[in-house]
Amino acid sequence: MKLKRVDGDPGHLSTLFKKLPPLAMLFQSNPNGQRGTLILLLSFLLLDTGYSYMQHLHIPLDGDMAAIVLPAENYQKVLQDPFGLSVLQGDRHSAPNRFFVHWPMSAYFLHVPVWLQQFTSPVDSIYLACALAKVAIQLLLIALLAAFATASSKFRWQDWLLAAAVATPFFQTGGYNLQMGLVENSITYSFFYPLPLAMLGCFLYPFYRSEVRAEPLRLPIWQHILLLCLAVALPLSGPLVAAVVLLACPLVLVKIGYQIFAEQPDQPIFRRAAQTLRKLPKPLFFYFLLIGLVSLWSMYVGSFNIENPALATPLIDRYPALLKGIGSIFTQKLGLPLLAAAIVANLFLVSKYAPSDIRQKLFHIGKWLAVFILAYLLLLPLGGYRIYRPLIIRHDTVMPVTLCLVFFYGLTTFHLLRKIEWKWRRWYATGAVVFAAMFTAADLPEFGRSDCERAALHRISLSTEKVVKLDSDCPVMAWDKITDPHSAEINAKLLKLWGVTDDLRLYFSEPQ
Repeated sequence: MKLKRVDGDPGHLSTLFKKLPPLAMLFQSNPNGQRGTLILLLSFLLLDTGYSYMQHLHIPLDGDMAAIVLPAENYQKVLQDPFGLSVLQGDRHSAPNRFFVHWPMSAYFLHVPVWLQQFTSPVDSIYLACALAKVAIQLLLIALLAAFATASSKFRWQDWLLAAAVATPFFQTGGYNLQMGLVENSITYSFFYPLPLAMLGCFLYPFYRSEVRAEPLRLPIWQHILLLCLAVALPLSGPLVAAVVLLACPLVLVKIGYQIFAEQPDQPIFRRAAQTLRKLPKPLFFYFLLIGLVSLWSMYVGSFNIENPALATPLIDRYPALLKGIGSIFTQKLGLPLLAAAIVANLFLVSKYAPSDIRQKLFHIGKWLAVFILAYLLLLPLGGYRIYRPLIIRHDTVMPVTLCLVFFYGLTTFHLLRKIEWKWRRWYATGAVVFAAMFTAADLPEFGRSDCERAALHRISLSTEKVVKLDSDCPVMAWDKITDPHSAEINAKLLKLWGVTDDLRLYFSEPQ
């Protein structure tokens, strides 16, 4: 479409803007406009998902994968003791409170790569299985972020797709991944961090929707069964969920309880407290109490983990390290500063143009998210220290904060685009698209990242030697280059199980 410049016409730019079909479609109510919007948003999501899949397909394997999948001797006990009951006899072993993340990862990789070999080679099936798992986790998180952003309204595909499109650019495989990654490059970390947090989002969503819609929680029996299962399994899956639950669930109960308490100003304080407890929504109180108790048990069981650092940095030294870590992660790239600036800009626009009820609701949610983020960061040094994570905060440990920020940006953006009538809304849509394009452009392709490792695996697969000397200088199913062939034994067992090799074949590279 050619656009003719007309000098001296102050309304000409807005006239031209209305001719831009993709952006105008967001605000049309006629059927053709709605259909066009759906096609546009769905196309963007499909293209971005396909791009993410290609990126995930070229990520090297990590050094924890084989030990968890087989599993190695030190992880066998966690698969035999789902609830960590052996600690009651004083038993100590690796990951005693993480059965519900070890078992799914082990089951997935024991079976899916073998099944995929109907369509591809044994080596390629490993990377394909990793890519499919990461894409599934990514789509689940995007779906949840969109559902939370649109929860206050009746479900409409157009609204949900818009909210999903707003969240999608923040899923960085390259670009800002090491600063604010929501799906890990490491497949093990993807199972251990974003997947449990996504399942926690599934657990929390019915309660959040009930609260923002001011409706009683009515669930079918199958959903009650699902919530019961999640309440028991989630605290015993991964390193973050129990801590997030013990922080978030009490905050929610305090928030709702305070509202009920404030509605009875004339009653004596003890009667008000008793009335508050009685009036708390029963399903909310029951499920939050249950998941909270299991989280406390998980924290206790986790204290028997033999992988906990024996000589940790003293607590008094961890908070200066945390401050340094916050400064480092916030300034190492533009991703988090841009996201924070966008949230501040959205809050300014909401305060200026939103009706009072929407403004109060959004600021209220933002206030409680800020309380959670601050409390989470202050408590992180109590359990976030590791030798390989000396500054405590990293893109994996800060993932709950990143999810909160992406959610709140999506929530405010969705309201500014769909729920608030204001004269600059079309211009804001342009800005939102440009902002999304900046993040999308930052996620540059790195399609050769696994080439060296793939070539090494093919070399191992074709070799007839019992110990294969590799010419490559890259890690192969390891965090660092393997120079001692005996260090590759667990990997060799998994490669044999996958059919990459027909017998146990160790491998190594020459040290530099």
